[in-house]
Amino acid sequence: MTDTTPQVSQDEFHQALLADAGSFAAYTASDQLAGTGAPETIGGEGGAVDTIVNVGKTVIELLHNTASINASEYANAVPAGVDPMALTGWAAEPGNISLHWKASSEWWRVWQADYDFQVGVSYYYGASHNGVGRYLDYVAPWIAVNYLPPDFSVDVRVVVPNHAMNRGDANSGPIAALPFQLNVTLNGFFSHVVSFNQHYNAEVVGTGAGHWH
Repeated sequence: MTDTTPQVSQDEFHQALLADAGSFAAYTASDQLAGTGAPETIGGEGGAVDTIVNVGKTVIELLHNTASINASEYANAVPAGVDPMALTGWAAEPGNISLHWKASSEWWRVWQADYDFQVGVSYYYGASHNGVGRYLDYVAPWIAVNYLPPDFSVDVRVVVPNHAMNRGDANSGPIAALPFQLNVTLNGFFSHVVSFNQHYNAEVVGTGAGHWH
């Protein structure tokens, strides 16, 4: 089946961050994203159950990693005022979106380094509340290290707004969509040559879809 879920634009991602009810700051390579405001509502009335919120973490970090690891902290996108444990119908296996970094060089190129690792975000999706909607839970980053040189490590930081967006309509019911910002840093010797710090925007959706931007 073809996924027809709309993809979030860069402007929509920034609007989601700026509409947070709480106050938090996330740093990108060029600017600071921060703000306050009312969370987005669905269904037109704005009742508690009509608001999709993240009651998990807004910042998740995996720091100084030299081996594979899964985050124990997570974000979600669930109806406001509803215990996530009350949602039913989760997909049997989590969704995943990931990025892969791999480099190899001749042994004598000492200013270069070999490495091979993946960074991704997994998420459970598809659950409903009283038979309506498709929501997200356990949205969490992970690192899979195939090879890193000695004294190298990988840092991962995920920033998530404390509310989500609705990609549904009157026919489908609410479909949670959670945007996030991923920062990946490779730390190594000759840091000004070998190390890097990269930023990505993405969105995962209650249908199971996931998109990088």
